[in-house]
Amino acid sequence: YPSGHGAFGGALFQTLRKFYGTDNIAFTFVSDEFNGVTRDNAGNVRPLVQRSFSSLSQAEEENGQSRIYLGIHWAFDKTAAIAQGRRVADYVFTNAFLP
Repeated sequence: YPSGHGAFGGALFQTLRKFYGTDNIAFTFVSDEFNGVTRDNAGNVRPLVQRSFSSLSQAEEENGQSRIYLGIHWAFDKTAAIAQGRRVADYVFTNAFLP
């Protein structure tokens, strides 16, 4: 079974690649859970944790890989999911974003 998380990531990052015309977009991501403001169950402020990516494909790969680290999926699930998400994005970008 392909990873839903990986498929959504594949669709997101493929849409961004199509829109901007490049994969080479560096960015930094901050989770709402680790933004230096939110608190854990004990009331402690969680630390600020930033994750920087040099390209959309790097973030896409790490997004899919996260499910393997959790023990939920295998590498072939990730690969199939990213490809599936990219195909969905290609279809939507071609057929829905018309003038």
